[in-house]
Amino acid sequence: MKIGIIGGGVWGSAIAKLLSNNKVCIITRDTKIATSINEHRFNPRLKYAVFNENVSATADLNEAKDMDYLFLTLPSQKIRNVLSKVKLSKKNQEIIIASKGIEIESCSFLNDVVQEVTKNKNINILSGPCFSEEVSQNLPTAVTFASNNKKTFENINVLFHDKNFRIYYSDDLVGCQIGGALKNIYAIAAGITLGLNLGENAKSALITRSFVEITRFGESMGAKKETIFGLSGLGDLILTCSSLKSRNTKFGQIISSTNSPNIEDILKSQQITEGYYTVKAVKKIADDKKIEMPIMEAIYNILYNQYSIQDVINNLLERPIKDEIR
Repeated sequence: MKIGIIGGGVWGSAIAKLLSNNKVCIITRDTKIATSINEHRFNPRLKYAVFNENVSATADLNEAKDMDYLFLTLPSQKIRNVLSKVKLSKKNQEIIIASKGIEIESCSFLNDVVQEVTKNKNINILSGPCFSEEVSQNLPTAVTFASNNKKTFENINVLFHDKNFRIYYSDDLVGCQIGGALKNIYAIAAGITLGLNLGENAKSALITRSFVEITRFGESMGAKKETIFGLSGLGDLILTCSSLKSRNTKFGQIISSTNSPNIEDILKSQQITEGYYTVKAVKKIADDKKIEMPIMEAIYNILYNQYSIQDVINNLLERPIKDEIR
């Protein structure tokens, strides 16, 4: 059984450690990371993860061709470009998307992007509330695995073979991606409340109303409400908005606690902040489908239209009073 992981970041390495009862190959364009994994048994980007002899690494993308199971842990906006460089022709190869986001240019969900590029229909989603460092420390974690084939879910469960990493099945591929993508936008908003010291009340209200927007968006895209209320939706939103371990939350805190922040410089100073990019795609979709998402739009205006954060907050607080369930 050959398992490949495209992406040499912290999440890909955490998954590799989980799967290390099997032969696992991490495929990364960073030759220094590949060398560190092969010679020293660890990825310098990820603490607490020492690999056994089953885990190897390569910078050769063509190694992906022969994998039975191929996990994608790339930044969402790079998936199309990377996969277009390799012909994945292995019959019955299972692709598992463990990245979170929506492609900006096409406004497409990642399963559609992958299927378009690879012509493979065996595409699955792994998503949920999980920080890579905690997964690599074998701390209890639960996630959702979405697939059109329950047998694939059962096989994946056997591969992970770890009681501290629980996987729940769903057949809702679109719904499973929505929470993981949108929660990064609202994590930026949560970080802003932290940076401005707006208090726990404000953060709780923000998370709750953000979830309303995610639910609206999900229903408009045909997602099951049960999925949005599950681990990949509500679970991921709560985790990401509640901790500065989240790059998106940290980003929001920084831009709100800095006088005249240079957003491009802040982005360069930390790892990929998916919410910054995803909000562009979500704004396009919401405008097209006329989905009411005032918090999302507020974040978009702060990031791309240089609106004053305080003015945006005032506008949100001055919105007309309405029934909560609408």
